[in-house]
Amino acid sequence: MIRRTAVIATLALSCSSASAPSKPCVAGGDGRYVDAPYPSLDAYCMASIRDGEITYQEGVVPYDLNTALYSDGAVKRRAVFLPKGTTAQWSDNEVFDFPVGTVLLKSFGFRTDLRDPNSKINWVETRVVLRAPEGWFAYPYVWDTTGTRATYAPGGRQPRVNWTDASGAPQTLDYLVPSETECKQCHSSNAQIIPIGPKARNLNRMFTYPDGTSDNQLAHWSKAGIVSGAPADPTTVAKLAVWDDPSGPIADRARAYLEVNCAHCHSAGGTASTSGLFLWASESDPLRYGVCKEPLSAGPGAGTLTWDVVPGLPDQSIVVYRMASTAPGVSMPQIGRGTVHTAAVQLVRDWITGLAKGPCNP
Repeated sequence: MIRRTAVIATLALSCSSASAPSKPCVAGGDGRYVDAPYPSLDAYCMASIRDGEITYQEGVVPYDLNTALYSDGAVKRRAVFLPKGTTAQWSDNEVFDFPVGTVLLKSFGFRTDLRDPNSKINWVETRVVLRAPEGWFAYPYVWDTTGTRATYAPGGRQPRVNWTDASGAPQTLDYLVPSETECKQCHSSNAQIIPIGPKARNLNRMFTYPDGTSDNQLAHWSKAGIVSGAPADPTTVAKLAVWDDPSGPIADRARAYLEVNCAHCHSAGGTASTSGLFLWASESDPLRYGVCKEPLSAGPGAGTLTWDVVPGLPDQSIVVYRMASTAPGVSMPQIGRGTVHTAAVQLVRDWITGLAKGPCNP
């Protein structure tokens, strides 16, 4: 897997270059992105910023998730592109089996004033996760300050972002755009890069498309040929809880949050498999998802605490301790956030508080 280090230097299919021929920008172009990452995002002819919002070329389908990974409060936009004539294969539990040439786009930006839902979004990066013949690869692209061009940044970046929070206080963060190596820390299963989000249970929700129509995403993907092999009524499949929907059961919401933010590592094939803590929401064994479980490999990250989850006692639970920290070696997840997700910490605390209180014995 050594061929992905070189960047294509000249691109006949570039959409925005002044030297490029004046022809329609077609998503995917001639497909050479499966051989090496393009030096700029516009060469994929898939996404751009227009009137302050991420917009997509024809053939690129936006989507959203029931519960998403927390990234320091960033606004996110997601989309999928499949080469013409191809389709992904349905899976009940895992990420769909996408064909070679698939591109998943995820853009990150920060709203300037959280008190105003219509305030400007400063877009920072767009990540390209694509399926090549050898497997999946993840490439970061960083937007310039004008929002006109996103450039390939294999080593990552750490731009400073500023915003006003919901209380009116100014906030500043040195936001981490992960390097390709850092991307692998989360997007990894059995030492292979994989996507995280596009699973049936996390896509099972309504979505309003750019043309104004609304549809269940799984039904839409099935009708559009994006995925094949779906049940006759894909909307009836299991649905991951929406973590911040107060109408849902606390336990379901907390475990959905832990799945999306933690289980890509805390799973049998993940980078934290040796911890013995497995955080899929479908895990039914309380010991495996942390209840009265002693950590196997936390080291100093556990502080002075003994158990991952202590029923009824969130302050004695390592899971809460690590979620509420930003200290290196303690904070979980280890990368991808530099701030504490206060609302999620409270949700997990409430879930643990609601567990039947009982002692954890060695």
